[in-house]
Amino acid sequence: MSEKKVYHCEDSLEGILTAVYEAWSSRNGHANNEIRILSGDNQGDMELFTEYIVVKNSEEKIAKVIKAVYEKISSEAYELICSAACSCELSRGDDIYRFLIVGFSVGKGIVDQLHNKYVMRIFELTRNVSNEAHHLKGFLRFQEIEEGILVAKLAPKNDVIRILAPHFSDRLCQENFIIYDENRNTAIVHGENKEWFYTDGSMLDVDRIKNVSEREESIDSMWKAFFRTISIKERENKNLQRNNLPMRFRSNMTEFE
Repeated sequence: MSEKKVYHCEDSLEGILTAVYEAWSSRNGHANNEIRILSGDNQGDMELFTEYIVVKNSEEKIAKVIKAVYEKISSEAYELICSAACSCELSRGDDIYRFLIVGFSVGKGIVDQLHNKYVMRIFELTRNVSNEAHHLKGFLRFQEIEEGILVAKLAPKNDVIRILAPHFSDRLCQENFIIYDENRNTAIVHGENKEWFYTDGSMLDVDRIKNVSEREESIDSMWKAFFRTISIKERENKNLQRNNLPMRFRSNMTEFE
């Protein structure tokens, strides 16, 4: 009987793909393998008779998995796993692994295998990521800091800032702006008429981006006054408001500060 192996990988798409390569190459039997994402001190429950393997990212192995997905499944399948990797669910690494097992078996028709629980799981993760990104396209608020740079802070459940980046770089192409994820200490940085790039918070002075300009303070005050003025107290519907604008999005919205 094969021993169970748990592959601990980095919290990223690259880490998951490297773990997929290692698990597949082990020839230990897919049922005896599991991929877990290292998240802080959380390594999941430790089990008896189980080997724990820490996976280090390998560009060569990542490239091989991506090539195999494109050639043996489809570009659509690759897009699905990229989106699923942005999910906040700790099971997403193993979910992607199970999805690829099915994918390499049935080929490009995997996107039609909606009766398969592993395929449905990936669609579920992708849908949750897509829904949150869609909400934030409307709920994200930019404020001008003293250097004249626009800064938007958010605290999403899922890792969606790279999904938001093309949307806002298209609409604010002539602006210098930063989108900062407070939960993950990561950011999108966009220069005027330049391409955006993704970075971690070590490049930013987080305290500095909290200092808004005097002009912004004036605009914020006017926006809050407008928001209060148009409200009709007799027609307030708190339940409907929470359905349309969940509480978790409001902490970084100017009108609710």
